[in-house]
Amino acid sequence: MRNLYTMAFAAAGLTLAASPASAVTFTSTAGSTSSFAAPAGTVVDFNGALPTGVTLSGNDYGYATGSSFNGAEPAFSDGSRYLAVYGNGTATLAADAAYQAISIFLGSIDSYNTISLLSTTGAVLASYTGADLAPTANGSQDSSVTNRRITFTASAGETFGAIVFGSGGNSLEVDNVVFSVPEPSTWALMFLGFGMIGATARYRRGRGGVVTA
Repeated sequence: MRNLYTMAFAAAGLTLAASPASAVTFTSTAGSTSSFAAPAGTVVDFNGALPTGVTLSGNDYGYATGSSFNGAEPAFSDGSRYLAVYGNGTATLAADAAYQAISIFLGSIDSYNTISLLSTTGAVLASYTGADLAPTANGSQDSSVTNRRITFTASAGETFGAIVFGSGGNSLEVDNVVFSVPEPSTWALMFLGFGMIGATARYRRGRGGVVTA
């Protein structure tokens, strides 16, 4: 499914917003310990049993900790388990309820990573590559650019039933997935806060003479 969208940087340069001519929009917020933390909702953190009503299926994926050939721990992680989808694998998180938003923390984003959002009937509402979701999708394991919180929101009249993770190579890494029906003002304020924190951090680094791309 081809999605036409525009990507605009916020004043802080850390939060991206997609405005597609489709049933889905997304925000993409630079990585930090704050954005790694899961917002309110039905949380899938891969540290134990899945929440009631949520299933995981697919092929060539696994849970991991730390970093290895098969996966890199997302930057800003708390060190707990994450989901790694290996080369040519897929993993589908499906819910037995309808949700208006799905938020994920995606680690070391590569251009060959893919994400699809499905409706409750299994229809594909939107599909993205890593290059759609980060300013630079080069797989960096420690950059706030390639380790980000991304939140997908269904347009009026649409709801999500599942999210599908795929990867053309080793690997796609994701943690702290949240299914939610948020109050729009609540999550808008949260993302504004992330942007302000990022802007402050960049200002301090600039004062110290450190420049990052």
